Amino acid sequence: MPRGRKKADDVAEQAKARAVRRRLSSKRKEMSADEVKALADNILGRVYEALGVDLLGLRPEDIRDLVLDAVTGLAEGRVTKLTEEAALKRIVASKDGLLKAIAAKLLSERKVDSVERLQFVISYLPDVAGRAAPELYQLARRLGAQDVIDTLRQLWAQYGRPTPIACPRCGFLAVTPELTCMVCGAELSEAEIKRSLNFPKVIEDLASRLHPRLIEEILAAGYVVVDGDIEPPSMAFQGFKVILHLNREEREVLRKALQARQAQGGAAGQGV
Repeated sequence: MPRGRKKADDVAEQAKARAVRRRLSSKRKEMSADEVKALADNILGRVYEALGVDLLGLRPEDIRDLVLDAVTGLAEGRVTKLTEEAALKRIVASKDGLLKAIAAKLLSERKVDSVERLQFVISYLPDVAGRAAPELYQLARRLGAQDVIDTLRQLWAQYGRPTPIACPRCGFLAVTPELTCMVCGAELSEAEIKRSLNFPKVIEDLASRLHPRLIEEILAAGYVVVDGDIEPPSMAFQGFKVILHLNREEREVLRKALQARQAQGGAAGQGV
């Protein structure tokens, strides 16, 4: 192709591209803030009905700001002007996002004040509910929502700050090394922890499975360490651990087991 013809074709293509950009630019109609607000107000009632949040005791006014945020996001950067029907269709199609925003608003404004709202927050923000279990547990107790408490235990274990020991009073894995519960706030005694762990059975198990030297270590230290398992001090992992001191009866169980093991060892040695 002659060079002059190619250059003419390039110029024509560039002119065509500029014309397309001008047409698109002429179609782009930025909505003013007042227009966006008016559109949001016009569809508020229909959005409210589509979400079904009247069951939570909410009014259209309670979600007005969230609907406005959604419409503002839809209006930004559009080539054509946003219509009410288009906005409503998009919002309803992605309503889970708006329902999550409503749940977050209820939490942040401390308006989770009914079983329905509590269940709603747990359904749409399970990770947040798990981390907020101490606050939500107190609310669930006041409301008598035992099924919600059971769910919160699971969410705390998955998303919260679970520890190896369940609180004997609330059942959450939330007992700290200081023997307090991070969820229900209980200040616990070693005796309560021992009862919840069935400690006599634990001591019998230790006496039967541990090497005599480890039993001697426990007797010398006077305590065991709970870090998920119940172990002699030297076998405990670094980090979280709860110390449980042995009483006289528990020491005696270990002492008798140690003496029996030593006697068996001595008899075996004599037999050789």
